[in-house]
Amino acid sequence: MYRGPFTPYEAAHLLRRAAARGRREEAAQLAEMGLERAVAQLLRTPAPAPDPAIDDDPKANRGRIHRALVRHWFDHWLTTPTPAAERLVLFWSGHFVSEFQKVKLGRLIWEQNQTFRRLGPGSFPELLEAVARDPAMLVYLDNAKSRKEHPNENWARELMELFTLGEGHYTEADVKAAARAFTGWSVTSPRKARAEGRPITFEFRERWHDPAPKTFLGRTVRGGEEVLAVLSEEPQTYRFLAGKLLRFYLAPEPPRELVERAAEVLRLEGTYGLLRWLFTHEAFYAPEARNALVKSPVEYLIGLLYVGKPAPERALARALIGMGQVPFQPPNVAGWPGGRAWLGDAALLVRLNLLPALLEEDADLSVFMDGAEDAYAAVLPEGQML
Repeated sequence: MYRGPFTPYEAAHLLRRAAARGRREEAAQLAEMGLERAVAQLLRTPAPAPDPAIDDDPKANRGRIHRALVRHWFDHWLTTPTPAAERLVLFWSGHFVSEFQKVKLGRLIWEQNQTFRRLGPGSFPELLEAVARDPAMLVYLDNAKSRKEHPNENWARELMELFTLGEGHYTEADVKAAARAFTGWSVTSPRKARAEGRPITFEFRERWHDPAPKTFLGRTVRGGEEVLAVLSEEPQTYRFLAGKLLRFYLAPEPPRELVERAAEVLRLEGTYGLLRWLFTHEAFYAPEARNALVKSPVEYLIGLLYVGKPAPERALARALIGMGQVPFQPPNVAGWPGGRAWLGDAALLVRLNLLPALLEEDADLSVFMDGAEDAYAAVLPEGQML
């Protein structure tokens, strides 16, 4: 437990890491609350995000739909009373990725975003089960067409390699067994859904399913539910996730002992439990923890927009493309590389060019960057760091 001072200086650091947005008066208010109450305030139940008006007609302009989705999420992040929930949504969006260009239907992508908001703070097994039935994920990783005659291994492989265990903790035989277990996990036919005027949802197609027993991670399973249960019991799942969460919220290379402790907290108390533990830990306020993380393009834009001027939708889209992170459109199933990869010459130039477009001379950057005294400070290296 952190026992040091909790002044606006420490509160600004907490706001940056937890929410990626803030102003001087907000940091002062958190400081007045004291550390534990401030953390509780930030980690309240996420405020609901309204559903956007989306045209999912196959002939609709998908580029326009995509830009509108990004704008809708940003508008919510900039106005919600629970911005820490949105930074966590960003984390899960980079962990359980889906690609708009392949999924094609904006409503499915937004429903996945809502799942991260609703279930992301809580129990990982509940979130994992929801993602395994998520239509956008089933389409993106090709499980929607997986049949017992030809099981598709994409979802099964990424489920272990990227979403739970990490490389080196499963075999090819486990991939094949999981792929068989998930045969028949599909979605409503889009054409049928349109004809009947109903949404596309998860659909279990029993005729496509392989019900025979399989050996998965040394256990006998038959269906996907059992695979998920096995993965949710594996200590390595929580170790893998805790490492990713600490790299997102604390440092690029968190100490092993912190990862082990975080894994146990995550297993017992869920994701907000881990964040509550981390945000009140002495390591979080250590001098070496400040300015240890590079802002992603999304975090950079959210921070600027919150204290600056609004940006037109197309300008926002161009900036995100130039900086290398377009929400709902990751480069591959592993998501965005992050870290120093965000600061290539061209991407950094886009960041710096945004400053005069978005900031007034008297903009309050006291939370946006460590040690900022005025808007001119945003060109300093600290302006790129969380």
